[in-house]
Amino acid sequence: MTIFLLVLLVLLVGAVLAGIAGWFGGHMDEPTTTTPYTGLPEGRLAVEDVESVRFDQTLRGYRMGQVDDVLDRLVAALGERDDEIARLRADASAPHPRRD
Repeated sequence: MTIFLLVLLVLLVGAVLAGIAGWFGGHMDEPTTTTPYTGLPEGRLAVEDVESVRFDQTLRGYRMGQVDDVLDRLVAALGERDDEIARLRADASAPHPRRD
């Protein structure tokens, strides 16, 4: 009797997991959101732009594509600022011709 219940429990757990994984032909609808994803604006970024970013939530967290897009944009913007800072520092330390 115990072995029968154990086998039945394993089959039941397997059926539930298969249903969750969508093996029975069903699929989950796209999640709905009350705040539309807007991402980062074009042009120079401000702190407020990054603070205001909100991602759509899915069953397992945030939409990875949206997060990846924002991170790519931030990496590019930070790289541009680092290059500009390096150029300005180089210009500031370069000797300037004397004006008499």
